[in-house]
Amino acid sequence: MIKKLQQKLVAIITILLTLTFVAVMLAINITSQINNSNKISRSLERLADGNGVGVQTGFDPYHSSDDIYSDSFAVKIRNDQSVEIIINNGEDVDNKLLLEYANQAFASDKDSGYIGNYAYLIKEKNYGVIVVFIDVSAIKQQNRSLAVTSLVICGSAVFLFFGFAVLLSFWLVRPVKTTMDKQKLFISNASHELKTPIAVINANADVLEAEIGENKWLSYIKNDSARLNELVNELLSLARLDDKSGHKLVFEEFDLSELVLQVALPFESRMFECGKKYKTDITPGIKYTGDISSIKHIVTILIDNAIKYSDENGEISVKLYMRSNKRIIEVYNTGIGIPRDKLDKVFERFYRADEARSSEKGGYGLGLSIARETAERHGGSIFAESEYGKWAKFTVVL
Repeated sequence: MIKKLQQKLVAIITILLTLTFVAVMLAINITSQINNSNKISRSLERLADGNGVGVQTGFDPYHSSDDIYSDSFAVKIRNDQSVEIIINNGEDVDNKLLLEYANQAFASDKDSGYIGNYAYLIKEKNYGVIVVFIDVSAIKQQNRSLAVTSLVICGSAVFLFFGFAVLLSFWLVRPVKTTMDKQKLFISNASHELKTPIAVINANADVLEAEIGENKWLSYIKNDSARLNELVNELLSLARLDDKSGHKLVFEEFDLSELVLQVALPFESRMFECGKKYKTDITPGIKYTGDISSIKHIVTILIDNAIKYSDENGEISVKLYMRSNKRIIEVYNTGIGIPRDKLDKVFERFYRADEARSSEKGGYGLGLSIARETAERHGGSIFAESEYGKWAKFTVVL
């Protein structure tokens, strides 16, 4: 439980910090691109206002007057259809290529845009029309470099955030872990201490019954003592499961088919007394490597649970078979079933889907929790299926 809590905290902290950092980096990139776009727009406007010749007017914090219009050109088309090309980079450029760029700009039906590595602006003048071009390859490269740098920084930040989250999670769960450890110690100690007085009560009740004969009051004492003993045993099982360092499972190969059959058969007499239909379908010869007593406990819990929550004269079945190298144990019973929204909750400690019915049946909401944790310690899983009001089925996958 503590480990799962710690994992959730690490995931939440890492995700939140990463999302915040990504949002900041996105804002920086978007702001940079907007500034560069505004810079290009202002430069094009000034180039057009200067009829193709760069004019620096006033203070411009974004660029100097020396390089603002380097590598730019303009194409003037006068009213008499004469064409004039103005080149600002001082290099020999193929005029045909420049005219081709101008024709593409006019054909685009847009006053401004991009053609290759050039940004352009078309503006009407009293002498005709002018289209101005500025090379923006350096700005594009700057945007790409900023994006790549941001990705690298974000990737590195995720690892840093993860490490920070791990350290922080240890500090955050420490009080919870301390409380849980004390709770586990109390449950373990209390359960051990309760076993002796329960045994004494049972022994005294047996002595009294031998002396005075059967008595309904003695019967009540013995029944409630048995229920209390069942609860103590379940609490002890939970304590052993929680104390993984102190309770080691002993894994050995055994015949799972024979074990399930040994557990299932003694329930036949109890089924007969309750008037319930009971059948087993055990595939023979299935081997498994695990803790024998723990697997036996899982099967016992599921069959006992099926008896408690099956309807009057209901049906109960136990199946064992292989599928894709997995051992499948199914325990089915007719009855009230489990609501769909509670199929996962039934495996939580002390949870009971129907409090009134569970009280009548004597359940404490621990059996299925023990079965799930035991199955998980074997690397397996357990899940529930049900059609509410008709049947329920628990499946163990080993």
